This record gives sequence, structure tokens and C-alpha cells, in this order.
Amino acid sequence: MVSTTSVSLTQPQLGALAKITCGIESRSGIVVLCGPSGVRKTTVLEHLAADLQSEDPDCTVRSVDAWLQRDELPSVVITDDAHMASDVELIRLATRCRTRSPSASLVLAGQGRLLTLMARDRRLDQATKLTAAILPGHLEDTTSLVHHRADGLLLDEASIMAIHEIAGGVPAAIFRLVDLARVVSGSDRDGRVSPGTIETIHRRLSPRAA
Repeated sequence: MVSTTSVSLTQPQLGALAKITCGIESRSGIVVLCGPSGVRKTTVLEHLAADLQSEDPDCTVRSVDAWLQRDELPSVVITDDAHMASDVELIRLATRCRTRSPSASLVLAGQGRLLTLMARDRRLDQATKLTAAILPGHLEDTTSLVHHRADGLLLDEASIMAIHEIAGGVPAAIFRLVDLARVVSGSDRDGRVSPGTIETIHRRLSPRAA
């Protein structure tokens, strides 16, 4: 069951967390979490680790390489940025999880390249029990994240819509725009930010702006 530590997650993130939790219940096999940069995969993994640590304090989030350097593995091995590992490293870690007594579940999280790495070896493909994905959120998710991050910044529905359209529902991009808006509005007594200001911030200050 997803614990109360997950209340700060958006619906797409909560859905991914619930799916991963179901996938590791048998304590064996591989669960894959994929999503583009900025959708807070790491945040989901940290919530998962927090939920598991009451049973196994060693359940933490580490890179594939970091886990391979450890002598002992926990009951659930949670990796981040697994798309940066090689297929050989993934196989080595999956083998160590399988041969652990009792077997450990392996959570591999990363960007799209991870799926290509998994497909290169039939052993990895056959061991994969479940694949979850985190996609950019809807307007409701953006609204929730903006309100969480705003901290006194006054943004009306039109401004939030502008943030959602520019950020594409990606949490990291949403937070960046809100943080930039706070800096720009610092001299404004009432702290209000208009949609036009959001557009200007994106064009002039955002490092990703065209």
C-alpha cells in the first residue's frame, strides 16, 4: 500500500509509484520506470525507498555502478539514471539480485534509452515483470505544483495556464518558471504575475527558451 509519504506527488507519479509497489511484492524480477528528464522519477524512487525502509533500512536510491560496488544488496535494489549504465552492468546487477538469498527485486529507472538497453539481452527482457512510465502531467497537476511552489507568489488561472503550456506539464520546468517568476516579481508589492510576464520570463531568462 502506498504510504502517506506520497501525498506530495502528482497523479501520474502516484500511479507510477503504485504500479512499482505492486511489481516488487514478490521480491524478485525487474521493474522498469521510464520517463523523460524532469518528470521527477527520482522523487518517486525516494518515496518508494521511504516506504520500504521500515522493513529494510538498506533500501536506498543509488546508481547501477554504486550498487555493483556494494558487497551486500537489500531486498529491493532501487536504481536511478539506469539509462547511463551499460547493458553488461545491468546484466551483472540483475544476476546479483537473482542469486541473492532470498532473491531481491530490482527497480531500474531512467530515460528512454533504458528500454533499448533492456531489449539487447533476452535475460533482462524475460526477467522484467512490469514497466511503468511517468508522462508529463495535466493542467490539474501543474496547478497543484504551482501552488506548492508559489510561496506567496500570486498567479491567476491564466498565468498557471501559461506555465503549463510552456512547461508542457513537466514538473522540473514548472518549478523553474515559478522560481524565475518569484525573482522577477520581487519588486512588485503585491507579488502578482501576469501571463505576459510568464511569457517574457520564458523568452528572456529561461535557459531552454528559443
